[in-house]
Amino acid sequence: MRKKSFSDALFNLRARLPGLSARESAGARRPPKNLSMLLREWHKRIGLAACIFMLWLGASGVMLNQSPAWGLDAKRIDWPWLMSMYGLRAEAPRSGFASGTHWLAMANDSVVLDGTVFDTTLRAPIGMTESSSGGARQLYMASQQELVIATPAGNRIDELTSAMLPVRSIQRIGVTRDGGGVVIQGGDAFVSVDGGLSWKPSPTAGVQWSEPDDLSPTQRSIVLRFARPSVPLEQILIDLHSGRLFGHYGEYVIDVVGIAAVLLAISGVWIVVRANRRRAPMR
Repeated sequence: MRKKSFSDALFNLRARLPGLSARESAGARRPPKNLSMLLREWHKRIGLAACIFMLWLGASGVMLNQSPAWGLDAKRIDWPWLMSMYGLRAEAPRSGFASGTHWLAMANDSVVLDGTVFDTTLRAPIGMTESSSGGARQLYMASQQELVIATPAGNRIDELTSAMLPVRSIQRIGVTRDGGGVVIQGGDAFVSVDGGLSWKPSPTAGVQWSEPDDLSPTQRSIVLRFARPSVPLEQILIDLHSGRLFGHYGEYVIDVVGIAAVLLAISGVWIVVRANRRRAPMR
């Protein structure tokens, strides 16, 4: 009697809730999933999962393609947290060059003269000297390919490239014993007493050559302010586009996105072909 009452109650509940019985009957009649249905379902899932990465790959690809036009190749980023991902950190050089009360050092790509950044294209200086060549006291800073002339206050006067010098490559720079001439050597030595306007052969005896000198702790602390590492924005975009910025794990993620794109293409073609075949008999 108790069992019959429970059955009657269940029957009455289903009668009052027609949606429940409809869902049960629809579930009972649901056909098994075929290959096309499975492909459609996974096509949607893979598409949603890869959407963000595909958007980023597309956007970064456009930025890399337009990098020269947009100036991204010239812009540099020095965010500390980003530099730590590259394993870069600020480090002041231990040596530089000195002449009288003036000193010169390199801080990454910047030339620091007497504690301030000097506006010059000079790279990898090999020496600095002070001379009264040309009448006034002037600073002469040299790299292998150029000679930069500046005032003691740090104002650039001129930059002489190797095409304007008597030597193809400067090996060292110095000053004559009386300080009236600047001497450069690249195999043979030449001296100028008119501020670099003309040069003539010179003996090396008695020349005071510029040599690297250790920076003081105070000088190193000053240079450290300008020694923050930086990376071109274009390089950051390349590393983000390829996933290398995040190491091997980033590369694996991009590989998975590439595989997902291939699967999306294959499943998409399959779905279209199957749909066209079904429509063909109806035409």
